[in-house]
Amino acid sequence: MKRFYFILTGFCFILFLILLQGCTPSHGKRYFQLSMLPGENMPVPRIGKIMLVQPVEVDAAYDDYRLVYRLSSYELNYYSYEFWIKKPGTMMRDVMVDCLSRGGAFEKVIVLLSEGDPDFLMDSTVDVIEEYDRPDAWFARLKMSIKIRDFKSNEPVLVHQFDRKEKLTEKKIEKVPVVLSQILEEELAKVVAQLAEKLK
Repeated sequence: MKRFYFILTGFCFILFLILLQGCTPSHGKRYFQLSMLPGENMPVPRIGKIMLVQPVEVDAAYDDYRLVYRLSSYELNYYSYEFWIKKPGTMMRDVMVDCLSRGGAFEKVIVLLSEGDPDFLMDSTVDVIEEYDRPDAWFARLKMSIKIRDFKSNEPVLVHQFDRKEKLTEKKIEKVPVVLSQILEEELAKVVAQLAEKLK
């Protein structure tokens, strides 16, 4: 009788594990976003103007919810279960406004004319936002151009372009948005510093 009990118990346990595995998707969707991590704000020059951040243009190959990974210069792929929480253009604009609003460099950072009377317009274009996989390491790559124009005259004030590929600490996709966020934050700090210098 005891032997039958143990066999029945073991059978039920195995059946439970099978059912549990069937209820747990092996490839669940995951959603990522860029974000400026909280921390000590670095000293920034005081510009004291109102900046209007325009919608960010994204190259058609990257204007997709799916994260992009590249295996070579000739092959670009899309993850099937890894997504941006928003379209890259919207996500980039949100995080740029957040970053530029910190530290008090500007009087105000806005996205609509109804929010204030801007002194400057910021136009941005994303050419590349991807994970670049090599046999020895993975990288996060961000290539952008940022242009600032005088709102009243529409004359260009500053053009900042960069193409950065930074190595991930681990071959894990969740490291990609972290490194991309760091790149963007560093490059925006350069833009602020260059603009402050031009306005002296």
